[in-house]
Amino acid sequence: MNSRVIAERTVPKKIKKTPIVVSIINLKGGVGKTTIAALLARYAAKKGLKVLAVDIDPQSNLSQALMTEREYSEFMENGEASIVELLNDYKPPSQQRASPTSIRASQVEKQVGYDEDFHLIPSRFDFSDNLIESVKPDARALARFISKRMRKKDIILIDCAPTESILTRTAYHASRYILVPVRTEFFSTIGFPLLKNSLDKFRSKNPAQAIDVCGVLINNCESTASPRGPHHQTAWDDIHEQAKKYEWPIMKNEMFLSRGYPKLMQESFPSHTGNAEPEFRRISDEFLAMLGLG
Repeated sequence: MNSRVIAERTVPKKIKKTPIVVSIINLKGGVGKTTIAALLARYAAKKGLKVLAVDIDPQSNLSQALMTEREYSEFMENGEASIVELLNDYKPPSQQRASPTSIRASQVEKQVGYDEDFHLIPSRFDFSDNLIESVKPDARALARFISKRMRKKDIILIDCAPTESILTRTAYHASRYILVPVRTEFFSTIGFPLLKNSLDKFRSKNPAQAIDVCGVLINNCESTASPRGPHHQTAWDDIHEQAKKYEWPIMKNEMFLSRGYPKLMQESFPSHTGNAEPEFRRISDEFLAMLGLG
């Protein structure tokens, strides 16, 4: 199925101009979702779109991918506002503040690089402890924040944890679409039924919200220079079979093994990245076309 057909299936022809929110999730770890989230965000920004990336994974990998090591260290050391404060809807008292204070968008969103239209809401390492040891956050907090304070963005990408939790529901409440990364490996589709059941359960409890899988992105373990081996071919076939069963469109372009992706995550498409840069440009162009942003 090509991107034009996918776009016609998933994106209405007439829609009020609001940010398009996409959660990148698979309830199976190790599928490359953070790499994909970071690169899609960087590429959309390079295309001139107003981008917000949201790190809702307690591992904080997206934050570290989009911030320099120094920026992330200073962010942690200074106790700056993060997704934790956003979900709790306040900043607690500190050495500088004698009482809780409300959260402003400017406090929680960090500019990525020199692009004034590219921002990140970062996560931090004590995220899990904060959620476990305190009152659980309102699953609609992120959706409300976006609806009130992020209306000027074109696209918002949410990097999710690979587990079913209140964080998953938080992402769902904010999202119109879901992008599902998957790798061609043993048990490649083990997360598909978990995600399908999770989405079905969410839809049953929130019938007024539209939320759909806009695409499945295959992240291969082999390089473009080598043919797909029997193991990968079997997994590839299984992915297509399961996606067809759930009526999830599969993206035409795929990712292949490349040492250039870590470089692309840290910088905005530098040189010496091999096939990674042109390969991911095709993926990003297809993705944005699916959403009507191409």
